[in-house]
Amino acid sequence: MGNTIRIREATLADAALLSEIERNSPLEFADGSSLAIDRGDDYFASARLMGSVRATLAEVDGEPAGVFCTTVHPALIGGERRRMLYFHHTRILPRFQGLGIGKALADDMFEHWKGRFDSPYWYISPLNAHSQAFARSAPNKWSFGPAWVSLPCEANAGPPCGRPATREDADEIVSILNTGHEGEEMFLPYTADSLAERLGRGPEQYGWSSIWIAEGAVVGVWPEGNWIGTRVTGSDGTTTFSRSGGAVLDYGFLPGAGGQLRDLLRAWCSWLLEQEMGELTVFTSIHSRSWPVFQAMSASVSQFDFWTAAIQEPANARERGLYVDHIYF
Repeated sequence: MGNTIRIREATLADAALLSEIERNSPLEFADGSSLAIDRGDDYFASARLMGSVRATLAEVDGEPAGVFCTTVHPALIGGERRRMLYFHHTRILPRFQGLGIGKALADDMFEHWKGRFDSPYWYISPLNAHSQAFARSAPNKWSFGPAWVSLPCEANAGPPCGRPATREDADEIVSILNTGHEGEEMFLPYTADSLAERLGRGPEQYGWSSIWIAEGAVVGVWPEGNWIGTRVTGSDGTTTFSRSGGAVLDYGFLPGAGGQLRDLLRAWCSWLLEQEMGELTVFTSIHSRSWPVFQAMSASVSQFDFWTAAIQEPANARERGLYVDHIYF
């Protein structure tokens, strides 16, 4: 008798179950290492920051087997506003892999969002052999991708800089963000209203005071480690458990204010150390204006491949750079 696969929409009551699936479905890399994410009791913490998110649960013969999360958000590609479908936190328990669960989850996702998106997109590490195999035949892989930069807090800690933002700073923050990312693919310029909406999704995690502002620069940090932990198993079998650090969700600087951006990052590193978090992470790309600042502070840089399956890479995109909204990663 064949296995019966059932897909249903997950609810808040499933949070602990979804976390358990993700903990036990590590990402396995080509070098023999693996990474497992632990979202604890609040599986939907990061999802709340995204706005509208749909989580689905796959069951095999009534037993929980996999999870799939999706959201649609706007972005600019080639100067055109697009509705981008992002799927994330995709995990299938190892003992259920190879049964067609991934396809069943994907089919359900596309049916649910049918007519409401222009293209799916995804980022995949070159070391993630399983996901690379999934995407190998997909069209419109870009000639470049984003860079995930790790800033060690001990090495970068600095004195206080700037101040926490308030609603009254909205116009200034918007101007700095839009100037700092002007022309970058996937960046949709902010308005005061869209910024307020973003900061109102989960203000206990990421609100106005999470953005620090200095002369000509802003940096907003989500203390990810308050909600998420990791288990890393090396190729030699050694295992390390740790809290995540801080994630830069918004940043920008005006011409000539790269030093202020650096000083805000250093101040955030000091704050994170006080919270017992040792790393600040940020996304950029090697041709973005921010690249020299982040590269100079980095301990490591991880490159990702990038696809927009239904949209071709615009001409000269590499020279303009690629923006990644860390909320959707």
